[in-house]
Amino acid sequence: MNKKLILLALFLGVTLTACGGSGSSTKPQVENNNLSDSDKDTSTDSSTGSGAITAKINPIQSVYTGSTVRLVGTSSIVPAISSVDWSIIEKPDNSSAKIANNSSLMSEFVADIAGTYQIQLIIKSGSTESIATASVSISDKPIEPKNHAPTAVITPFEEKVGKNKQVTLSGKNSSDPDGDNIYYKWQVTSANNALDFFLANPEGQSAGFEGRDYGIFTISLTVHDGKAYSETVTKQIEVYDDRPELIASFDAPETAEVNEFINLDAKDSMQYNFATPMFSFDSIPATSKVTLAYTMSYISFFIPDVAGEYKVRFTLKDRNSDRTESVVKTITVSEKQSDAGKTAISFSSDQNAPPALNVLPSPLLNTFTLSEQLFYAEVQEPEGAQVELSWKWLNRPANSQADIIAETGSRARVRFDVAGFYILQVAASDGENTTKRFVAIKVEDPDNSAPTIIDVEMFGNKIKGSNLTLKAHAYDKETDPITYTWLVLLPNGRVASIGNETSDTAILPLVSSGNYQVLVYAKDDIAPYSSHKRITFIVE
Repeated sequence: MNKKLILLALFLGVTLTACGGSGSSTKPQVENNNLSDSDKDTSTDSSTGSGAITAKINPIQSVYTGSTVRLVGTSSIVPAISSVDWSIIEKPDNSSAKIANNSSLMSEFVADIAGTYQIQLIIKSGSTESIATASVSISDKPIEPKNHAPTAVITPFEEKVGKNKQVTLSGKNSSDPDGDNIYYKWQVTSANNALDFFLANPEGQSAGFEGRDYGIFTISLTVHDGKAYSETVTKQIEVYDDRPELIASFDAPETAEVNEFINLDAKDSMQYNFATPMFSFDSIPATSKVTLAYTMSYISFFIPDVAGEYKVRFTLKDRNSDRTESVVKTITVSEKQSDAGKTAISFSSDQNAPPALNVLPSPLLNTFTLSEQLFYAEVQEPEGAQVELSWKWLNRPANSQADIIAETGSRARVRFDVAGFYILQVAASDGENTTKRFVAIKVEDPDNSAPTIIDVEMFGNKIKGSNLTLKAHAYDKETDPITYTWLVLLPNGRVASIGNETSDTAILPLVSSGNYQVLVYAKDDIAPYSSHKRITFIVE
């Protein structure tokens, strides 16, 4: 080759290099940084002595309209002295979206209209710049179907039931307008939270209710579909007292005289096998030592020993609960008879004296069925007038046919046919005045004897606020099993049960000061009567 041509070629190469063939250029170099996954940018990267520069937009998350779009350019390579410029170069028609801070590497804008937004980031340093672009698609938020709350419905049920009767509660007619599954919640409330009840399957479509106490209960049902709760619906159920009413009543005279036989007859009271009858004194004259012949019975009597007022109470006590019903009568006893034709105890010498009358055996008699008993009347007439005797029953068991056979003179004979309580009256009359005497006879079945209470032990201090332990010791001739009933007459005059009927031991809380009377009855469930023992004491 010609030397002149070779030198010319070398000269031209040096000239082209000096003019920028491998140096900086005013035309930007674009790097695609926004491929299909929107994670690339487009930039012009021109290098100078000051170092490299690269604009890069981090992936942009697609959002729904009305949301904020985050713009992050912190992955860019930015020289010390440079400028940052964000811009939206393309957006949907009618969009007014603006970048909040276009000169910071981290910025944002609110996507107001659905569509595609083209974002551009330009980083400049001197005459060098780098450009990155990214696009983000904004869509309208889908409208979720509106949820509707379900409706709770309690299927009608029996709204008045007896104690311990189970009632089925059903919510099967409850519904959800969206067809969602329904979940159930049953609850029971009452005006008195102490009312006892049992609720079975409280989260089932059907539940079971059992009232274990008397009162008004409120049944409530709430249903939910996993998103919303229904309004709570309620129904009331009354657990009523289906036990027969306790009706206590007894007959007794309003007036009497000292040493007169006073009969107490409560046979007209409602007699139930779950109720215990009991006679007691509310008060007696201060100097009186009188006691009742029978306390746990519908028939009793007493003979007043001093004049004054005797207040007698008859109580029916429900053995299965604290229910009691009682009635009190006052009997006024005087030293002489009333003006109703009865003979006076004291009389003047110019008056006709009543016959003096006594009857044997004593006023209290125990015997057995099929036995015969002879009764004697001893009569004295002060004026020597003729005296007429008469015998009659004041009380005998309902199924008894026993007759009184009056014999010559002053005798009467009786054959007792059934077990029970008998009261025999004999009257002596001189034509003007009449004297009466009574005999009470308890007749038992000879095939079985009632248990006998030998003693009652007390353990503890008779001090208000403490407990007293009572233990009965009883003997049964036939060694039959013995059951016990414990009753207490409290200082306020009320009767309460204590202990357990199958136990010979009871615990008595001494809740107040005053006089206490405890009665314990022993029965073998074969003999027609039970024996009893009374303990009286004072609590300080």
